[in-house]
Amino acid sequence: MAGRYDPAWFTTAGLPPRRGQDAAVKLFADLLGDVSLHFGAANGRPARIVHCALPDILITTCVDVRAVIRSERGMVPSDIILVRPVGGRIGLRQAGREIWLEERSAALVALGHPFELDATRAERFDFLRMAAPVAAHAEALHGRIAKPAPASDNRLMLLTHYAGAVLQGMIPLDSERHARLAGNHLRDLAGTLFGLDDPAQGALSPAVRLAAIRYQVDRDYARRDLSVESVARLHGVTGRYVQKLFAQEGTTFSRYLLERRLAAAHALLTSEEGPRARIATVALEAGFGDLSYFVRTFRTRYGAPPSHISKRERPK
Repeated sequence: MAGRYDPAWFTTAGLPPRRGQDAAVKLFADLLGDVSLHFGAANGRPARIVHCALPDILITTCVDVRAVIRSERGMVPSDIILVRPVGGRIGLRQAGREIWLEERSAALVALGHPFELDATRAERFDFLRMAAPVAAHAEALHGRIAKPAPASDNRLMLLTHYAGAVLQGMIPLDSERHARLAGNHLRDLAGTLFGLDDPAQGALSPAVRLAAIRYQVDRDYARRDLSVESVARLHGVTGRYVQKLFAQEGTTFSRYLLERRLAAAHALLTSEEGPRARIATVALEAGFGDLSYFVRTFRTRYGAPPSHISKRERPK
C-alpha cells in the first residue's frame, strides 16, 4: 500500500501523442496551477514525471517534457518555484528578465507574476514549489527571481541531494511530523541559497546541517579520506560542531560512517556478485583501508566474518 508521502509516477508511455500531451497538461495544472504547455518537436520518447507532495512543498522531476510552460497572469502570490535543468538547459523569462539556465544551475520563479519556462532543450528538469520564506518580502524576492545560482554552489548541491533522497524514498516519511520536517529543511536550504532566509536566524539550523552532513556521508562513504575534519571544512563549521550534532542523536560521526560502510559491504557480499567477490575488494569498495579492521568490525556487526555470509542471505 502506498504511503501518504510516497512519490507518485506519471508517464505518457502507451498513449497516443495527443492524449499523452493532454494528460501532461492536466497534471501540470494540478502541480502548478493555471499554466499552458506548448510542446516542441516530438522526440519519440514518452514523458515521465515523478512528484512528491509534502506539507506546503512539492518536489517534481520531469523527463522528456519538451514544452514551453507559460503563466499569463500569475497565480499564488506567496509561492515560488526553484527550477533546475539536468541535461540541456532551460530558458526563463519573468519580470523583464530573460536568461538561459545552464545544466544543473537553478533559479527562482515567482508564481504571483507571469512567467515563461522554455524546457524544449532540456532532457530533464526539476522544480521545487514552496511558499516563500517569511523573511522574503516582496522587494527582496523581486530582486532574486531569474537570477541563477551556479551548479558549483555547495548549497545547491545539498538541496538537490536532499530532494533526490526524498524522491528515492531514502528519507522515511512515515508521519506528518517527519514530512513537515523534511519540507522545512528544503525550504531552509532554498532560502539560504537565494538569500531569502531571515538574517536574524543566522546559519542553517542544526537539524538541516546534520541532514546535509549525513547525506554527504551516505554519498561519499567509500572515500578513504572522508573524515570529520574534511566534512567540517566543506560545510564551513568546526569538527567539534559536527561531533556535537551527532552526539545529540546519540551517536558519533565515526560510528555513523562505520555503519554506512559496513552496510555497503554487506550489500555487496549478498548481491549476485557477492560469492565471486574477493573480501579485500569489497573492503576497499566500501571505504575500508585496513582489511583486518574490516573483518573484525564486520564480525561484530553481523555475527559472522565476511567470508561466512550465509547463502540464504544471497539472492536465489
